[in-house]
Amino acid sequence: MRKIIQIFIVIVLSFTMLGSSNANMEGIFLYEYPKQSLLYESLNPEAVQLAGNLVVLPEKDFDQAEAAMIINRLTVLPETMLRKAVNSNIKVKLFEGSLTDNPTASHLKGVVPRGYTSKKTWDQVPGIGGSRTVLVKIGSSEKGKGHGSVNLELHEFAHSLDRHVYGGIRQEERFLEIWKRESRLLFPGRAYFLDYPEEYFAESFAMFHIGGMPSKLLKEAAPQTYQYIEALE
Repeated sequence: MRKIIQIFIVIVLSFTMLGSSNANMEGIFLYEYPKQSLLYESLNPEAVQLAGNLVVLPEKDFDQAEAAMIINRLTVLPETMLRKAVNSNIKVKLFEGSLTDNPTASHLKGVVPRGYTSKKTWDQVPGIGGSRTVLVKIGSSEKGKGHGSVNLELHEFAHSLDRHVYGGIRQEERFLEIWKRESRLLFPGRAYFLDYPEEYFAESFAMFHIGGMPSKLLKEAAPQTYQYIEALE
């Protein structure tokens, strides 16, 4: 009887630990989200397969249509790139509310981001990348919605790819040579991209993958940057 009780306790503890692990993520993985939902109806089938273990969704109600657009944009990236991100334990967490309400960004409350000339703090910024948890505010993808990037999720995801998948592109000699040569041509007078190679990479990455006019501008103004990003897998 004692042995049965011990086995039962072990099973209960195992489920408790699993629950704690999911709770620490403070969200729901895309693959766990209900299939009968507006979110899934709005997603490309390929997107679900590619982003199932990458994207973490809010536990509370959120704008599912906007979230689906973010996921569809991320899954335009090469499949090999997305798989490398998942294997590197990178997660893209979508949220609503304040960025610093998320545990991974709570230490930034009241802090002015590096390179910002305004008094805006991280509490008001809609996204952050570079760590293994990328934070993207739902409904803030486009330029002017609290940021100056051509696309929020692609820019922030690029920071984490830079560090954790490609081993620090910002420090790579070949990339730095391209940055010094082409950054002033692509972003004349924009100190944020002229002073920080990691920001130049992230924004160029976003321009390339968002397509349309931004991608065309990148190819014309910074052809070596375009070719560099095109070669990434």
